[in-house]
Amino acid sequence: MILALWILPAVAVTMATSLWMSATSIIELSDSAYDRSLAGAIRAIDSNISTESGGVGVELPYNLFEFFELTAQGRVYFNVSTDDGLVQIGDVLLPPTENLELEELRFEDATYLGDPVRIGALKRLLHANDEDGPSVTIQVAETKGSRNAFQNTLLERSITRDVAVVLAMAAMLAIGVYFAVRPLRRLRDAIDRRESDDLTPINGEGLPAEVRPLVEAVNRLMQRNLSRADQQRRFLDDASHQLRTPMAVLRTQIDVALHETDVETIHETLRSSRGVLDRSSRTINQLLTLARAQTSEGTDIYPQSLIDLRELVAEAIRAHWSQLRRRKMDCTLEGSEDVLPVRANEALLGEAINNILDNAISYARAGTLISVHAERDGSMAQVSISDEGPGMSDEDIAQSGIRFRRGAAAEGKLGSGLGMAIAVAAAKSSGGQVTVSNRVDRSGLVVTFSIPLAVES
Repeated sequence: MILALWILPAVAVTMATSLWMSATSIIELSDSAYDRSLAGAIRAIDSNISTESGGVGVELPYNLFEFFELTAQGRVYFNVSTDDGLVQIGDVLLPPTENLELEELRFEDATYLGDPVRIGALKRLLHANDEDGPSVTIQVAETKGSRNAFQNTLLERSITRDVAVVLAMAAMLAIGVYFAVRPLRRLRDAIDRRESDDLTPINGEGLPAEVRPLVEAVNRLMQRNLSRADQQRRFLDDASHQLRTPMAVLRTQIDVALHETDVETIHETLRSSRGVLDRSSRTINQLLTLARAQTSEGTDIYPQSLIDLRELVAEAIRAHWSQLRRRKMDCTLEGSEDVLPVRANEALLGEAINNILDNAISYARAGTLISVHAERDGSMAQVSISDEGPGMSDEDIAQSGIRFRRGAAAEGKLGSGLGMAIAVAAAKSSGGQVTVSNRVDRSGLVVTFSIPLAVES
């Protein structure tokens, strides 16, 4: 229906344009043909003008006039006059042809005795060798009945032909659209019959070539959704494991405390339980932060403002200074000292930087150096955090945005991996990205957080 609403106006405009062009051409061609007859009559009268008697005389070609009247199927009028007004021969009331130049033959429409007429006029010198002498104007007019009837007949035939062509074209378009849209209807029915979790590619065979790029784009989108759904499933499996294990440990410790009678043992068990509870609370908070970051995209729950990314990184380093001291580690902030203005949510971005820094401190060897580099990279503000901990395999790096695993299982340092997922979501919410790579110069990991610089207004 919508396609028809686009096609019908186009067909109507085409039809109107065709009819207008046909009518214009018919009128011009018929006028040209009839005007040749008027020009012949004017030339005949001109050749019969005589000045030998000292005045102006005209010997009318009556046979020509009779033939002309039969051809025109109407009345024919003529007038011969001089510009000084001394000579007026014929139908003296014919409307004058204004501003007629010498040797100019002009045709125009007018009204004479209440009838529409076509007037042809010629002006020339009365004496060819006397340029300062008087001039004579010859007019011949015919009624337009025959001319109009001829034009109307041609117009009717042209309209009939054009209407038939347009209707045939409209019918062919309708048939073509029907057969072109039929595969789309089959595609729609096939998609409607699918289950909500069916993300298999759509079969594009038999579809018009113009539609196949759309089907391919939809297939790519479904493939991305399928990959993301698989990643989310693995993420939920990992997260649920991270929650179930502490809960089981906490329940066991509570049962132990309930059966103990020694106060010191009970206190030790409760202190251990508090650590488990703290880690569980952090995991739950990270899960909530990640879920909200992925759904809000930095607009509603996390409103954005203009902040200095370098200062935010410096604050994160200061917040982790006690953790660095406990592990006898050092941390340097390098790069440009200029302000790095970005538009983001300060709380979410701060959480992302803190997670990356906490990961580097937790996995690096004690007594090593954490290098933080903040600088401009074209239109991006870039923060790179390098540590000297274990690296990651290519497969784990590819999945780092959903599941972050580093090779420190022997030390019991495997975390939930939520911190990196939060960092990725925070970067995406402001149009940035997070990349993970192994260090080239030594063992360790480099996590780079990039976010567009704010446009200065």
